[in-house]
Amino acid sequence: MKIHPNNILFPIIFLIAYLLLCQNTDAAESKITGLPSQRSRRQAGGPIPIDCHLSTWSQWTKCFPCQEKRFRSRQLVQPAKYKGRMCNGNLWDRETCDPTEPCVVDQSCGNDFQCQETGRCIKRHLVCNGELDCRDGSDEDGCDDAESTCDYPDPVPGIELVSRGFNILTQKPALLVYDPKYFGGRCETVYNGEWRELKYDSTCEHLYYGEDEKYFRKSYNVHFYQFLAQADTGVSSEFYDDSADLLRAIKKDTSRNVGFTVGIGPASIPVSLELGLTLSKAQGTLNNFTQYKEKNIGFIRAKTKVQTARFKMRRDNIYLDEDMLESLIELPEEYNYGMYSRFIDDYGTHFITSGTIGGIFEYILVVNKDKMMSSEVKKDYVNSCFGASIGLSFPFQETLEIDAKVNFNQCGTKGGMSEDGSENKSAIEDIIPRVEGGDASSIARILENRSSIAYRYWGRSLKLNPTIIDFEVSLCFHV
Repeated sequence: MKIHPNNILFPIIFLIAYLLLCQNTDAAESKITGLPSQRSRRQAGGPIPIDCHLSTWSQWTKCFPCQEKRFRSRQLVQPAKYKGRMCNGNLWDRETCDPTEPCVVDQSCGNDFQCQETGRCIKRHLVCNGELDCRDGSDEDGCDDAESTCDYPDPVPGIELVSRGFNILTQKPALLVYDPKYFGGRCETVYNGEWRELKYDSTCEHLYYGEDEKYFRKSYNVHFYQFLAQADTGVSSEFYDDSADLLRAIKKDTSRNVGFTVGIGPASIPVSLELGLTLSKAQGTLNNFTQYKEKNIGFIRAKTKVQTARFKMRRDNIYLDEDMLESLIELPEEYNYGMYSRFIDDYGTHFITSGTIGGIFEYILVVNKDKMMSSEVKKDYVNSCFGASIGLSFPFQETLEIDAKVNFNQCGTKGGMSEDGSENKSAIEDIIPRVEGGDASSIARILENRSSIAYRYWGRSLKLNPTIIDFEVSLCFHV
C-alpha cells in the first residue's frame, strides 16, 4: 500500500483536536475498569447514579496483511457519574487472521536499501556494517562476519524512556516513537564526567575505576545529551487542608518552588538527606486517604527532583521505531475512528522533544490539625523539623533555626513527635513516600530503611536508571 501523508495526518490532527476537548472525561481512557455490578451506595438526598454505558462493537476491519490482524472498536457513550456502575473492558479489540492479500510495503527507497519486514529505508553504506539497522537483520543477510567499528556499545541512559510517545489526554507514556537502537552507522559518544568514581569488586576484593561507564553511545535520534556534573535537587513544599486538595495538586503538580538545592555527593561526603525516623507508621500509600476522612487532617507535601542529564531529540530526518512505522503505514487512507484512535492510544498524542532525566523523591506528611492546634504548633515548624531530620532546612518567614543534622526526636512535641516517639502524642499521623527513578534495590532500600546511606545509593543509581522529570513535547503529526 502506498502512503499519502496528507490523507493520514489530517485525520490524526482532527482526532487529537476532538479528544483534547474531551480530556476531562472518561472518554480519554482506553481501558474502562470496574465490575459491571460495582455500585457505591448513594447518600440520602444525593444525585441519582448514572451508570456507564458502552456502544456495541463495530464491524471487524479487513485483515491487514503485514500485521496479520484485524481490529474493531466501541465507544464510551456515557461515563459513570455520581457513583454509578463502572464499565468493564477495553474500547479496542484485535485478533489474528489469515490475510487474503500479500504483505506489500510500497514505499520507494530509490537507491537506498529497503528493510524487508517494515520497508524502512536506510543508506547503502549501512549494509553489512556489523550492526542491525533493520530490525529483521535483512541489511546483514549474506554478509561476511562484519564487526561494528564502535567500541562503546552501551547507549546513553534513559534512551528508551525519552523515545516513547506521550498521551496528553491520560498523562501517561505511550509506545516507542523514536527508534532508540538505531545509530545510523555513527559512533558518537557522550562523556561521563563521574566515571572515575571508585568501585569495589566483592569477588576479587579490590577497588577499581568504572572504565565501562566512561563513554556512552548516542543514538541517531538524540541531538544533544549531557550528563550533569552535580545532581542538584529543587525542593517544593506546600500545605493542603484535605486529601481532595492534595490529590488535585498531585494531578496538576503545581506546588510552589522554594528554590534551593541539595547535593548527592560521593561516599566520603555527608549526604544531605538524613532519614533518622523512629516513627513506626511510616509505610503510607496514596490509596489509603479515605481512612483520614473522619479526622481533622492536613497534608504537607515536599518534593525533590534530582537531575542527572539533559537531552534534546533530533527534529529533522528522524528514524521512527519500526513498530510505529508499520502501524503508520497500515492506517487506512479513509478515516476510521477505531483504527485512528487505537493508533493514538498506542503511540500517544505527542512525542518528547527535550527535557531532563534523573529522579524524584517526595514525602507527604499526614498531620493532625487538632493536635497541632492544641500544642500551638504551626505547619511551617512541623515541616521544618521533619525537614531537618532528613537534612533539609526550609527558609520560611518565621525564624526557625534547626540544624540539618538534628535528630527527629530532638524536635520534641513542637516538631510533631514526642520525646519517646509515641504515636498518641504525635502531630504526624503518617508519612507517605513516593520515589521515581533508580534501580529496584535502591528504591526498596530507601522506602524501607530511610537512612542517609539508602538515599545516597538511590541517588547514585539514578545515573544509569533515570526517569523523566521535566520535558517538552510536540504533536505527533510533526514526525
